[in-house]
Amino acid sequence: MSTAAPSPAKVLRSLFWKLLFRGRAAQQAGSNKTKRQIGLGFTMLIYAGVGILPAMFARNADTFVFASALHGFTFMFASLTLASSAGTMLFMKEEAEILLHRPVTPQQMLRAKCAVLAGFALMLALALNLAGFAAGLGCKGATWRFIPAHLFSTALLMLFSAASIVLVYNACLKWFGRERFDNLLASVQSLLTIVMILSGQIMPRMLKLDTFQHLENVSGWLLALPPMWFGALDALIAGTTLNPTSLWLPAALAVIVTAVTSWLALEKLGHAYGQGLMNLNESEGTAKGSSKPRGRWLAALVKLPPLSWWLRDPVERESFKLTTAYLVRDREIKMRLYPGVAPLLIMPLVMLFSGGTGKGGTEAAIMMQGFATCFLGMVSMQALLFLGCSEHWRASAFFHVAPLPHWTPLFHGSRKAVLACLSFPVLIVQTALLCGIQRSFTPLALSLPALLFLPTFSLVTGLLGQWLPLSKPSEDVKNTAAGCLMMAGAMVAAGIVGGLASWMWHLGHFGLYLAIEAVLMLAASFLMKYLMRDTPWVAMKE
Repeated sequence: MSTAAPSPAKVLRSLFWKLLFRGRAAQQAGSNKTKRQIGLGFTMLIYAGVGILPAMFARNADTFVFASALHGFTFMFASLTLASSAGTMLFMKEEAEILLHRPVTPQQMLRAKCAVLAGFALMLALALNLAGFAAGLGCKGATWRFIPAHLFSTALLMLFSAASIVLVYNACLKWFGRERFDNLLASVQSLLTIVMILSGQIMPRMLKLDTFQHLENVSGWLLALPPMWFGALDALIAGTTLNPTSLWLPAALAVIVTAVTSWLALEKLGHAYGQGLMNLNESEGTAKGSSKPRGRWLAALVKLPPLSWWLRDPVERESFKLTTAYLVRDREIKMRLYPGVAPLLIMPLVMLFSGGTGKGGTEAAIMMQGFATCFLGMVSMQALLFLGCSEHWRASAFFHVAPLPHWTPLFHGSRKAVLACLSFPVLIVQTALLCGIQRSFTPLALSLPALLFLPTFSLVTGLLGQWLPLSKPSEDVKNTAAGCLMMAGAMVAAGIVGGLASWMWHLGHFGLYLAIEAVLMLAASFLMKYLMRDTPWVAMKE
């Protein structure tokens, strides 16, 4: 007896789930599956721990206030996760060549991807709300119905988040060119990262405000906040001490806006999804002005001081140009790297505001700035970890056949590109912001230890072994235990160097500390470069 063939929608959902958890390298699917399952379990454990924070405010809050706070946390965390995953899953240009000639419509592909994204976000959301499910039963006016009500509203929120991101990405792909679309994806992810971190600082303070603890109705600007919509839905089903008539409008918005957003994302713009995938494959060679050689400005800049002094080795210079081109143009690098750099820019601001605005708060902020600026050493490490992997990793065979004496010039060229394009600009912007906020040049002086620390610490990646730019599959960057140890070491080193800098500033021995640090950093640089020169070439794997 023959069984019925599965529907195309079911097959597509199964395919995209496997791609999400196993990656796209078939030869490494088994090992990637195990590593990603461990990584997912660890991520859910972290989310469950973060969810304890809003659960601590349940006892003194009404059901509506507590549920809205939970949805606020969930909305920010889930949106970040969706934004980081959606761009890669929705718009893989190779899929147009593989799937669109089969009896599969673009709408079916889009629905399947949206279902997988919403399901993945719901898994993380349930972990984040695990403590909240139990704590919510102790809210004012809550009944046993809080658990099923919050489960339903959380699922609806994840559908709204997924549909909103799909709608924005699909609309931008339809109305903007590919280059603008790639830049927009990186910008949206970076913005969501910043919003998530700031919300982690703002939300606990909002929960303590009397305005939210003694809220009597939902009106005005509160109606513009999606977490309030879904919190009102919780309160109507589970019970509340507020007037239920004031909650019907935001609860209706939760259902109506989710339905309209899903319809626009999956149906209205679903017809344009297939054309959007095809547009990603179209060459821009026929565009106006495309006959002009790209990279002319970069080629001219590396011939001028101070870059010409810094890049005397021709191999370093070409590696610098290659890495800079990927940092500026490559969609994959921009979408993975820049959202990870964004939190490092705003972290000093978070530390500053957390310290308060009084005299004691200002002194506390000054004590934290040395650590915060040295913390930017993670920028170069994270960037080099990403730049070691690429979708174009097979082209790295050129490095092995070229008559190069050693791999270190390639590493130093990429390292200097990261410093020039990321680490130093971020340090300058961060210092300028702090100087403006404090109306003082003290942050400028406290950034000097980081100026000495960053170039030296960027060498650490090369101590792990042969490093070649863009030479590994993209999946390798997500499962590197050495990378996690490096990040932990970066935090410890930043704490030591930056903490000592702030302490010496307070004691009045900052100049002496700078001189000692300069000598130590110079000695460490010579030692690390010597160790790297003793690391031989490794033959390319077949």
